[in-house]
Amino acid sequence: MERILIRAGVAPWAEYNALDVITDKIIGNNTGNLLFANSITRLVATADSRVDFISDLTLVKKQITAQEINENYDRLILPMANAFREDFARKCLKHWTALIRQLTIPVTVTGIGIQLPYEPHLEQPREFDGAARDFIAAVLDHSASVGVRGQITYDYLKGLGFSQIDVTGCPSLALNGPGLPLREKQPLTPESKLCFTGSVSNPPDFKKFAVHCTERFPNTYFVPQFIDDLRLMYLGIPHPDTADSRVLHPTNLDHPVFVEDKARFFINLPSMFAFNREMDFNYGTRIHGAIGNILCGVPSLLFPTDARIRELAEYHNIPAIPASAVTPDTDLAALYDQTDFRQVNNGHAERFWHLIDFLNENGIKTIYDDRTGTPARSLYDEKTAATSYAQPVHSMLVRPPEEIARRVDTAVRLQRKEIEDDSRLATQLRDSQRKVTQLQERNKKQDAQIQALKEERKALKAELKATKKPLRRLAWYQRTSTFGIGLARLKKKLRRLLGKEK
Repeated sequence: MERILIRAGVAPWAEYNALDVITDKIIGNNTGNLLFANSITRLVATADSRVDFISDLTLVKKQITAQEINENYDRLILPMANAFREDFARKCLKHWTALIRQLTIPVTVTGIGIQLPYEPHLEQPREFDGAARDFIAAVLDHSASVGVRGQITYDYLKGLGFSQIDVTGCPSLALNGPGLPLREKQPLTPESKLCFTGSVSNPPDFKKFAVHCTERFPNTYFVPQFIDDLRLMYLGIPHPDTADSRVLHPTNLDHPVFVEDKARFFINLPSMFAFNREMDFNYGTRIHGAIGNILCGVPSLLFPTDARIRELAEYHNIPAIPASAVTPDTDLAALYDQTDFRQVNNGHAERFWHLIDFLNENGIKTIYDDRTGTPARSLYDEKTAATSYAQPVHSMLVRPPEEIARRVDTAVRLQRKEIEDDSRLATQLRDSQRKVTQLQERNKKQDAQIQALKEERKALKAELKATKKPLRRLAWYQRTSTFGIGLARLKKKLRRLLGKEK
């Protein structure tokens, strides 16, 4: 039996609720993480395997060691996303690098990518270049190649000097095998059910466009993906006040999408897919919002905001238009009519088998290794079928009064705890800063002492140099003077002996 450890915030068959997601961060900060972790798990969880999971938080908190992994597992698989970015490189990537360097088992990375503007300008150096280089070098010491999201990340890593790079896209689209469901496109009407996936950081013009779309298609549902949105919907805690949050985004419970119960938040895939299958059309800026609908056969139009989304759309043939090309008056219905949503199927089977080849070349067995397209027995399918999953999260405004009261009480207690935690961290930070200041002052004194000693040494060297020449002259004089006196005495003795002395 092969023992496999997979990077994921939570096991796909774990049972948890919205509050667990908020307080324990078990799916990270974004529900999109669920898709690629579930997909890789399904592919590799063969009947003769045992699968466990390791999260970034487990790693950073050092709750598991390299020795424990070496002793208890046969391989480590890291499905990743936009890991090449400054904050992740600083907080997590360096920890993965340090761990991998201590491992003696194979390590496989797939779906990793870079986060850059839509036009990436790869010739410019990045602060995370060193962290990316160290990570890939460590992984390649344990694997045949690294699987990346798309051509942009491929070019980036080639620029860092690596050649064992393979474009495999995002594993999410491989969840259901080499085929994708394809629904016939129906005309959009005011009664059509639309799903909009976006974020607080969307461009202002795109936000205005989305507002106009909702006015035209009132049966539109807002499906956010970030934990701040879940905190708002489940506990009523408003979004942090930022420049982005002040511009046309549902950041408070008085927004119409919450008042009218037109928002859904999903903390697991089964509830997400059940909802998606009821939709007629999906649009938005979230790549995994699009993929989650594509897997259900829903026509999906993606509006990439940066290079990480762009390269996936290009690789997987997902219908896409740059978000920057959208104006408040862009006609969504016209875009829908003009788009061939079947294009995502073009080459999908080839891309799927390419991913399977990549996994096989790295020594990983999958449930599709017989190449028939029909999966072998999967532990994933068996365990998820036996799991009771939480239902979608609605706005707390539509819940019964007693439940609203409980959630408000929970929100108050949670925020109080967060304030206490922040206060404790602030105290620790002040203490650390005070120690740093003391060390800096001590170092300044030591630096001054060192500088004074250097100056004294310099003066002594100069003084020594100044005395060397007179000393040489004196030595010469002493030598020559002694020789002269001795010679004169010798002459006297000679004259005396010869009788010539007068």
